[in-house]
Amino acid sequence: MTPTRVIDTQRLSTLAHEHERELLQLLHDLNAIPHENGHPGGAANRILRELQKAPFESTGVGPAGNLLARLGSGSHTILLHTQGGAAGAPGLAAALYAGKLIHELGMYDDFTLWVANSGPMHDSALRDLHADCLLLAEPTKLCIEMREAPVEGFLHESHPLVQAAIATYENLFELPPIVSQAPSPEGPMGIPAIAFGACAHVDDAGHISIRHLLQAAQFYAAFPTMYVQRIQRP
Repeated sequence: MTPTRVIDTQRLSTLAHEHERELLQLLHDLNAIPHENGHPGGAANRILRELQKAPFESTGVGPAGNLLARLGSGSHTILLHTQGGAAGAPGLAAALYAGKLIHELGMYDDFTLWVANSGPMHDSALRDLHADCLLLAEPTKLCIEMREAPVEGFLHESHPLVQAAIATYENLFELPPIVSQAPSPEGPMGIPAIAFGACAHVDDAGHISIRHLLQAAQFYAAFPTMYVQRIQRP
């Protein structure tokens, strides 16, 4: 049996905070791009610049900033999907920095992580990935939302995907998460899915919760390893 990988949660938290300024700058840039006139490729250019700093092995970025990027080459395929446009900027920023955290801490396991920012989940390009599970980087106020399963309707807390998400949260933050059921706005997606992400609330100064962003990035970084461990349990 493959030995269990122990995640150094303290080092993960420290490294995430070391990237705080870069993460906030990326979020600021992504939010500002839609308001810039005459730069239709601005989102793509900004994302490409960020990807050059990260260890993603296979990337594709469309003119509008649509992204499909791969990290790792293991047998368990995980799709981390972010919303498009300004609404999805916090999720995209956290997802890209999760890739950096995985690489810098060497947290590679038997997984292939795809990060997508490409509009509807029903796109054929995403279905062609044949992902084992789907993690939606949506604003849930750091709550774990169980979405539809392919056959049995809503997921339940006993499902390995949900168990992996709960274990990830408890290991990182040493608290039990809030877990609920919520339908996907896009309807059933054909694979087990959960949602988790930073609060969408922006204060009067136009700032999103820095703590939520950093915790979301840590969650996305640790989840693939926790998922593989849950799946491989005898």
